[in-house]
Amino acid sequence: MTGDDLGRPLTIRDVARHAGVSISTVSRVMNGKNVRPELKVAVQQVLSELDFRPSAVARSMVRGTTQTVGVLIEDISSAYYAELIKGIESVLERTGHHPLFKSSHWSALREDEALKVFLDHNVDAIIVVGGFIAEDRLRELSQRLPLVVVGRSGLSLEVPTLTLDQHGGAYRATRHLIELGHREIVHICGRMTQEDAVGRLQGYYDAMRDAGLDVRPEWVLQGDFLETSAYRAMLGFVELNLPFTAVFAANDQMAFGANLALHRKGLRVPDDVSLVGYDDLPMSAYIVPPLTTIRQPAQQVGEIAARAAHDLMTGKTPQTPNFELRLVLRESTRPLRR
Repeated sequence: MTGDDLGRPLTIRDVARHAGVSISTVSRVMNGKNVRPELKVAVQQVLSELDFRPSAVARSMVRGTTQTVGVLIEDISSAYYAELIKGIESVLERTGHHPLFKSSHWSALREDEALKVFLDHNVDAIIVVGGFIAEDRLRELSQRLPLVVVGRSGLSLEVPTLTLDQHGGAYRATRHLIELGHREIVHICGRMTQEDAVGRLQGYYDAMRDAGLDVRPEWVLQGDFLETSAYRAMLGFVELNLPFTAVFAANDQMAFGANLALHRKGLRVPDDVSLVGYDDLPMSAYIVPPLTTIRQPAQQVGEIAARAAHDLMTGKTPQTPNFELRLVLRESTRPLRR
């Protein structure tokens, strides 16, 4: 007999009735608890005959957990976040948990809606990546369930917080161009509402200042971390006919857009313009020319965030190491021709 024969899904009550035992006995057998051998055999035989598989909801009611972890990402379609998600999934799968992903698309309203979804689904933990959630709200969440925060600095929360030195990475990228002889360096920045974008812009400014170089206002182009924004910004800048010899884009996706715009304007990378990105996405090694960039260990960050969430759920102390941001030299930069 199956659920189809009954015209409805099978329940633990059906198993108990067919085995001639109580519902609590079936529950104990399914959860590996001590039961008299003859009762255990009877229940297991009925479970096999009925091909009974309890629903996730039923299992969660028995265990008191849902085996799910809410993950709030700014943009689930982003190539960078895809690498981070890969790391989260790989760890949670090994621990028997299932991620529930929600994108906020840089909207505080969507962040709040996502948190409500997580709480309605009784997730066992939450991982928040970036975003705008107020510190008080994060503190409130951490008092209700295990919470891990990624990419938010300056928080006075007693929760695992994973941050990367965005200022230092941008400083290193800009310094590389300066050491190649470039003095007129354009920066394509992300949204100033995002902590990563602010840190990278400041790193660019500080590297230029420390080298005794002024930054013309026209050299800072506004993007949004997506290819199209950088493509349009770069096209517009080239049409101004202002002198420049290098471009530092605040992420690889914007570097891709800038690269195409330079190509469309007849400028060759790196012969005419050196180009540096940020993130080291997998495809950055395969564009033409291969992109010099700052490597962010996105997958590793995701793995450690997921391990921290699991540690909190199991009563362990999470480990939150420092992450190294490394300059990856490829073929999109070269010494300035005098």
